[in-house]
Amino acid sequence: MNSLSNSILKNYNLFLLAAPKQTRNIILNNLQPSSSSLSFHNNNQLYTYYSSSLTCNNTTSTTIRQYTSSTKNQNNDEKQPLSSTTHNDIIPSKPKTAIVMLNLGGPQNLDEVEPFLTRLFSDRDIIKLPFQSIAGKVIAKRRTPAVRKLYEAIGGGSPIKKWTTLQGRAIEKILDARSPETAPHKTYIGFRYAAPLIDRALEEMKSDGVTRAIAFTQYPHYSCTTTGSSLNNLWKTLEQKGLERHFEWSIIDRWPLHGGFVNAITSNLEKAIEAFNTRAKELGMADEKPVIVFSAHSLPMKTVERGDPYPGEIQATVQAVMDRLAVKEGRPTTSDKYASILCWQSKVGPLPWLVPKTVDIVTQLAKENKNCIVVPVAFTSDHIETLSEIDIELQHSAKENGMRLMIRSESLNDNPLIIDAMADIVHQHLVSKQSISNPTKYTFKCPGCIDQSHKYCRTIRNPIGGGGQQPQQQQPQQQQTITENK
Repeated sequence: MNSLSNSILKNYNLFLLAAPKQTRNIILNNLQPSSSSLSFHNNNQLYTYYSSSLTCNNTTSTTIRQYTSSTKNQNNDEKQPLSSTTHNDIIPSKPKTAIVMLNLGGPQNLDEVEPFLTRLFSDRDIIKLPFQSIAGKVIAKRRTPAVRKLYEAIGGGSPIKKWTTLQGRAIEKILDARSPETAPHKTYIGFRYAAPLIDRALEEMKSDGVTRAIAFTQYPHYSCTTTGSSLNNLWKTLEQKGLERHFEWSIIDRWPLHGGFVNAITSNLEKAIEAFNTRAKELGMADEKPVIVFSAHSLPMKTVERGDPYPGEIQATVQAVMDRLAVKEGRPTTSDKYASILCWQSKVGPLPWLVPKTVDIVTQLAKENKNCIVVPVAFTSDHIETLSEIDIELQHSAKENGMRLMIRSESLNDNPLIIDAMADIVHQHLVSKQSISNPTKYTFKCPGCIDQSHKYCRTIRNPIGGGGQQPQQQQPQQQQTITENK
């Protein structure tokens, strides 16, 4: 080791303290030091050491290069003694772009089950009940013991917050690299029925000094009961907190045919087919072809009859996945190697919901001596519908009725393809500078919509570029096409 390296290997925090805050934040997110302690006295020498001895991506290298060329005029940050300085002492720069990840959420422990169910059954965007504020609590209390047992069986809570946090952190880093002009990016979780709720996300954004925000739905397929409910709740909470003009908003309201999303599902399906074939050989069923059972969360028929776009968007994703699978296997998209069917799960209550039910189809396949692969097509991560309803309940029903082999295609979770897809969706949205990613579709209210107030439904508060509340537009929906990854 030469004398320069010896002098450098003391504490690298001096470099970080000397750098502007935005530079520090990007470096900390993208840099993997080969030593935990570095120091420097000459900027050019330090840059040489970083580029040769640290693992940097292009963003970090560019950041250091920009910094070293201008550091003599940018040395305004406070200094601290090296002995007391650590990673955690470095204050990250103010986020420039907030990405609010909207989703249903789930209880993280058994004590959160009843509050989760109470919020769920009190949501009039999902189900309208007489005296709902009272009825919702009664239904939640009655269902809590059974639902607690389901969460107990999958480890005591939902993993959806864990996966959403992981996806969000990965998205931040990708976006900081792809879109430095809108960096730093920070993701905030805004769940509908479980902590962290949207009001906490808004308070954190306000505290961070954010002014530009993207409402990014984690439901790839739009429904008034999911994305619609989350956005209505967002606008309502902004109003209640007096923050309607505090942030400039834009919306990503759906992405059922994004190429990266379709690729991610197809990739996991390919792995499931490979696992099925391996297991089938072990069971002496080498020539067995599985039926591909796509399963999505169901919807009340009353909602569908009003014109909710959800079933059609789910079907479009299913067709795109089967077409992509055919292409990857070198077959024409019109060649059906595997039989497939779309089913619906998670029905609640006595009223009619979408059919066929997943459990009914799998049971019937079992009775016909057929085997299957179940593909969760409407979810971006594991939660109770996959870990309990499919992995435990559906698997039990399949075996009980004589099915020899049922395999579930893995959920997307931390699959690099879905993370890159989400980052690409946000990046393209930023590049477009649109306030709404699908303006014609988003502003077109369901023809049978029972919400006549026009206060929250299909609106946007304080959109980027000004203009106040987005007006309603009754225009026909257009066919969406697959967007390939850039």
